[in-house]
Amino acid sequence: MKRRLIITIPIMLVVFLVANSYLGKAYTEVPEGTRILIVLGGTLLSGIISYFLFKPDGEKS
Repeated sequence: MKRRLIITIPIMLVVFLVANSYLGKAYTEVPEGTRILIVLGGTLLSGIISYFLFKPDGEKS
């Protein structure tokens, strides 16, 4: 579980930073509150997906 979190948290951080930057530059007409919700949703979704994709070495799929 610890290995999963070590990989998942940086992925979430990268998604947050890239999405926030992209939405801030390309979609300035979207209200800031809505942009934050979109970024947080994408960050959470990417974290959940990466957490389940990076299984520990002992588990077989």
